[in-house]
Amino acid sequence: MSRKPRESYCSMSKTTFLNDKTGPYKRLDNSSWWIKKKTDGSVGYFVDMQSKFQQLPNACFKATCESSKTLDVELIKSDVKQFMEATDGKEQR
Repeated sequence: MSRKPRESYCSMSKTTFLNDKTGPYKRLDNSSWWIKKKTDGSVGYFVDMQSKFQQLPNACFKATCESSKTLDVELIKSDVKQFMEATDGKEQR
């Protein structure tokens, strides 16, 4: 039985994440969630963990939005759409 390949996710210090040279970013609905286009062209969802930004799986981001009672899901969808259009990004599945 072979193991499923492990997916690794990015972790960045605040100064690295918020540096425009590492890619454009946007805060979503004034929450702890951010979207960033990394220098390799991939787009990911990150959580501000106070000392660093941690990328989480897209499925985790979507599940959090769908179950949240405090996030404005429609605003977040609009923010993501605008970000993708502005950065020519394609959301990864």
